[in-house]
Amino acid sequence: MTTVQILALIWLALVFAVSLWQRINLGLIMIPAAFALAEFAGVPVKSLYAGFPTKLVLLVLGVAFLWNHVQESGLADIFVSGMVRTARGRAFLLPWVMGFLTAVICAVGALPAAALAITTPVAMEIARRESIRASLMGTVVIQGACVGGFSPFNPWGNLVAMQAVQNGIAFDGGQFFLFQAALAVAVGLTGFFCFGGLKLLRRGGRTGAVPVPSRAEESGTARSGLTPYQWCCLAAVLCFIMLVLRRFDVGLTAFAIGMVLQIIFRTNGKQAIAKLPWGIALMIGGVLLYVGLLEKMGVLHAIGATLAGMENPSLVRYGISLLGTIIANFESSSVAVLGLVIPVAIKSMGSVVQPLLANMQLALLSGSIAVMAASPFHIGGALILAEADDVDGTFRELLLWVICLTLVLPFLAFLL
Repeated sequence: MTTVQILALIWLALVFAVSLWQRINLGLIMIPAAFALAEFAGVPVKSLYAGFPTKLVLLVLGVAFLWNHVQESGLADIFVSGMVRTARGRAFLLPWVMGFLTAVICAVGALPAAALAITTPVAMEIARRESIRASLMGTVVIQGACVGGFSPFNPWGNLVAMQAVQNGIAFDGGQFFLFQAALAVAVGLTGFFCFGGLKLLRRGGRTGAVPVPSRAEESGTARSGLTPYQWCCLAAVLCFIMLVLRRFDVGLTAFAIGMVLQIIFRTNGKQAIAKLPWGIALMIGGVLLYVGLLEKMGVLHAIGATLAGMENPSLVRYGISLLGTIIANFESSSVAVLGLVIPVAIKSMGSVVQPLLANMQLALLSGSIAVMAASPFHIGGALILAEADDVDGTFRELLLWVICLTLVLPFLAFLL
C-alpha cells in the first residue's frame, strides 16, 4: 500500500471518531472529509461525485414516501392487526413471521434488497405498535433475507455456485444452502436475545401495544370497510410488489406510485416532504461517497492483493473474510462484495479435498458478508433506521451489532 492509501484509512478513522465524539451526522462530516482527501490525493471532483449512491438514497426515500401514504390512510393499522392475529398475540413470534415472509420472497428469486423494501416497513410498524425494539425486529427480518438469498433460484446463490464450479470446487447446492441457513438463523437468534427477545418470551401472549386509536378508528371507518384512500393504497402496495419482483427499480417505482396517490388524494405536500428520512439519506450518501473515493484510490484493491499473497490458507480465509465483512458494512450491493471476495477465497481452498468442508467454508464466508446488511450504512440497516422512532439509539445498536459480527465471524472462518 502507498503512503496516500494508508493516510486515507487513518483519515477515515479520525473522521469517524470526531463524528461519535461531537454527535455529528456521520454523512454530514464525511462529505467535506471526502472532498479534502480527494484534493490531497489529486482525485478529480467528477470522480468523487461518481461515488455518490444515488440509487440507494432514492430507494430509502422512495420506500418511505410510499409507506407514509400507507400509514396516513390507516392501512398500516390493518396490516399490523392481521400480522398480530397470525401470531395469535404472541409478540415473540412476530419478528420470525416477518423473517420467514422475507425468506420466502427471496427464495423464489427476488433480490434481498427488493424483499427488504417490501417487508421492512411493515415489520417496523409492527415493532412500533407492539413495543418491540427496532433493532430486534430488523436483524431477524434481515436474516430471513439472508436465508432466502442463497437459494438456488436467487442471484446470490447462483453467483457462489458459478464461481465454485469454475474453480473446480465440489459444490453441493443443498449442503451450501443448509449451512448458510444455519448460520443466518444462529445470527438471528443471537440478535433476538441481544436486543430484548427474552422480555418478549416472558410477555407470552400478552400484547405490548399501546392502546392508542388507529387512524382508521379516528376516521370512523374501522368497522365500515376500507375507505377509497385505503383501497388505493392497497392496490398501490400490490402493484409495487409485483413491479419490484419483476426487477423494476425499487426507489423510482416507489416514488412513481406514491406520487400517483399524492396527486389523487391531495395530501399535505409539505408534510410529505418533512416525513422523509433526510438524515438517514445524508448519512448513507456521505459515508458511501467516502468509500467510493477509497475504491477510486485503489485502497480496497491493495488490501485484497496483500491478503491474497499470504501462503497460509487459514490466514487467507481470515483476512479475506475480515475484508469482506468490512466492505459489506458500507457496500450496498452484496453481490458486488461476493464477486470480489469469493474468487480470492476459493483460491485459498485449493487444498481442501472434502466437499463437506468446502461447502461449509463457502457458506460461512458468503453468510458472513450477507449478514452485514444490518449495517446502518447498508440497504437493510438504512430501511430500519428510516422507520425507527429512536433513530440515534437504533443506529448505535446496529453499529455495535455489525462491529461484533465483523470481529467474530472471520475468526470462525480461520478455525475452519
